[in-house]
Amino acid sequence: MLCKDKKIIGVAGLVLALALCLPQMVVKAEANDDLDQAMQTFVQAIRSRNSQGVLAAFSRTTPWRYVDYEPPDLKQFTQKTVTYAEVARDFKARTGWYQYFLVDPEGGCNIREEFRPGMKWHRRGTTFVRHPDNPKVFYLKWRQEGGKWVIAEFGGNFVG
Repeated sequence: MLCKDKKIIGVAGLVLALALCLPQMVVKAEANDDLDQAMQTFVQAIRSRNSQGVLAAFSRTTPWRYVDYEPPDLKQFTQKTVTYAEVARDFKARTGWYQYFLVDPEGGCNIREEFRPGMKWHRRGTTFVRHPDNPKVFYLKWRQEGGKWVIAEFGGNFVG
């Protein structure tokens, strides 16, 4: 009878563990799906020049960070903290960040080049990188805020 009791306790323990852990596993899986969807939505917004879609990827309350790395050694060249208000103002005036995100460059570089159709992004935790062998070439780091994913930082090896 003692062996049967251990099996019952073992099974009961397993059921309890699943009951406690499964919801967390599901929430984490949903959060991962949400992050992939946030990235896809941002990619589509850039490709289609959807200014509201691009703005929606940024927090209205917490600034994000822009980091520029200088070739050839990709040492950090510049870092800038940017607010939603600053980006929204540039989008309204069609200058600055608007040009950077949504206008094709004339002999220069901007973020749109990294979002051309066929460009592959690789996920590393909460960061998406264009070149998995060298993540500083171009990356987007996300964080959760108020139940949604927002861009926390983006960086690359181009002067913005």
